Amino acid sequence: MRERKSVFTSKAWFALILFALLGSAKAADAMVVWTDHATVKIRPNTPAKTDQTSVSLKAARNEFEAFQLIVTADKGALSGVNVTVSDLNDGHGNTISAGNIMIYKEAYLYVNTPSTIQGATGEWPDALIPKQDEYAGEVRNAFPTAIGAGRNQPIWIEIYIPQSAAAGVYSGSATVTATGQNSAVVPIQLTVWNFTLPSTATLKSAYSIDYNLIPPGHGLGSFSSTDSTDINLVKLYAKANLLHRVTGNYLPAPYLMGNGSSDWGPFDTIFGPLFDGTEPLPGGRLPGAKMTSYSMANWGHETDIPFMRSIATHAKAKGWFDRLFEYTLDEPQTGSQWQTIIARGNALHQADPALRSLVTTSIQNATANGAAGVIDLFVPTIRYMDNKPFGLDAGSEVPGGGDTVGNQRSKYGAEVWWYQACGSHGCGFMGGDPSIDPAGYYTGWPSFMVDLPAMFNRIQQWGSFKYNVQGELYYDMVYAYGQADPWSSVFYFGGNGDGTLYYPGKPSKIGGSTHIPIESIRLKLIREAMEDYEYMNLLKSLGEGDYANQQVARVMTNTYTWTKDPLLLYDAREQMAGRIVVHTTPAPPPAPTPDPTPSTGPASDPGTGSGTGTDSSSGSNPGTVSNPPPSSNPTSVPLQVSTSSSGGRSGGCSIMQTSGAATDPMDGISYLFLFFSPFLGVIWRKIRPGVRAS
Repeated sequence: MRERKSVFTSKAWFALILFALLGSAKAADAMVVWTDHATVKIRPNTPAKTDQTSVSLKAARNEFEAFQLIVTADKGALSGVNVTVSDLNDGHGNTISAGNIMIYKEAYLYVNTPSTIQGATGEWPDALIPKQDEYAGEVRNAFPTAIGAGRNQPIWIEIYIPQSAAAGVYSGSATVTATGQNSAVVPIQLTVWNFTLPSTATLKSAYSIDYNLIPPGHGLGSFSSTDSTDINLVKLYAKANLLHRVTGNYLPAPYLMGNGSSDWGPFDTIFGPLFDGTEPLPGGRLPGAKMTSYSMANWGHETDIPFMRSIATHAKAKGWFDRLFEYTLDEPQTGSQWQTIIARGNALHQADPALRSLVTTSIQNATANGAAGVIDLFVPTIRYMDNKPFGLDAGSEVPGGGDTVGNQRSKYGAEVWWYQACGSHGCGFMGGDPSIDPAGYYTGWPSFMVDLPAMFNRIQQWGSFKYNVQGELYYDMVYAYGQADPWSSVFYFGGNGDGTLYYPGKPSKIGGSTHIPIESIRLKLIREAMEDYEYMNLLKSLGEGDYANQQVARVMTNTYTWTKDPLLLYDAREQMAGRIVVHTTPAPPPAPTPDPTPSTGPASDPGTGSGTGTDSSSGSNPGTVSNPPPSSNPTSVPLQVSTSSSGGRSGGCSIMQTSGAATDPMDGISYLFLFFSPFLGVIWRKIRPGVRAS
């Protein structure tokens, strides 16, 4: 009888254990965790890529490389969702600490009107709320977070590779936790290539931040050039720009910060280190980074020759003169505006012949209005550097004129900049709208809009190299701060995000106690592209400019024809990196001279390449990189997507997929233990009475 009772009790235990496990597992399978690269926008209902469960990144030293970790509330709402990332180690004593890794929650912005027919309404990810910000070091309210049933929550994870990092392969992991859910561990592999990107951007920029809008955008009232709180916040935005490899050229006027035009003291003390490369950026990143442009503050003094001469004298004394320019006029349209340009340009050159006049216009327009001779720095829109051969509809005039069709670079001097604005998507109307733009003239251009795919935000800098453009200008990065709440809408001039690349990081919105700039995904993608440009420029400096152009040609044909496939961009980037590594890694020592004594072992065919394993082309030397034959034809070079041992796709940022390889039985036991461990307390409470009874 006792034996029967024991058998019954054992069966009961088994049933209870099974019931407990099944019930707990059902409650814990509502969270799906997957990954994707940085050049894609994950919307709330983007289908989960459940085969993408780990990450492989590749980057140079002094570079930022990002990926996205996505948590999907697959079977019901989630709460208490949090993410941590470990140090990365190479197994040889080298570590990239977790302090070099930023974690951001991607905030969604609702788009009511598409920027172009290539955009869409609905929620789009853009603002990046940090888990712990890098400016004040404060923990914000991004995590833990809740996720509604059936929705995605993308998380932007960004790794900075220090200049001192050793080349090699580093490993670590990200861990996702949520209330009532099993933890998910995402393996991370980072390959650090054996070269270093410069801290100061080679591609110059003037990405203006209207500092007058920063305090009101943060709810702090009107800007004052003598208020230290306002000035320090303006400087923080300037540092944020440098951290993202662009320059905020528009700064408070020195004569308003000090006691008159000759008092540069406060300006030099506060902003001078940004020009000199002595301003430490958060976490010691991009050491020595310098601003690449400065728009002289001569507002109201545009024809005041002594005033402008004093600015030139001071800039020369400080070593800033090569970055100084006058923003003479923006997009002149009328005859009187052209006369203003001529008058201002003449006065500027009387103050100092080497001072530069910058005007956002084309050489054709300036020549037609008799002002080309006084303009030193032409900044045409990207459309007028290589325009489409058609207008808004069949037979209509080409915007900018027919003489801007085709590559116009040869018509400009040694240095030319360019810019994009609402002409990339339609100023005040939707590009490609059949009732206004049936030919789609205002579609397909590089664009910084929220609701366009990520490739639109990352492609302009590839064009800068292709067209030999030395700098980029953008009219404002905080325009929406002066209009309404940017967290609700950034739709201006017919585009979502036109003139706005930041969000105001008010404590009331993001938590913490200090105000900080909140970067957009679009700004991160601009930095990715600025770093892509550095690869191209490095190749050029190594005498490999033709190879760089061949890789760029795979990605971009002209200003309005370029690939929408980010994997092709990543592959071209990796091919360029491989070519750079060949130049930066010492060649392997020559093979030893063969022993003339005949071998007594099995003969080998010297033509097969087998046997020795010393040939660098075999892949035995990790410092060398083999490349496919270069081609300038984008359609003739296949996308190089190789499979790693884990089933992943290699590339500048590739997502590793789950492998179909057989699993060691002991590994299976380990995974079972990990799976059951959260439920051991439940199991024990259910079986303990039976154990006592038996």
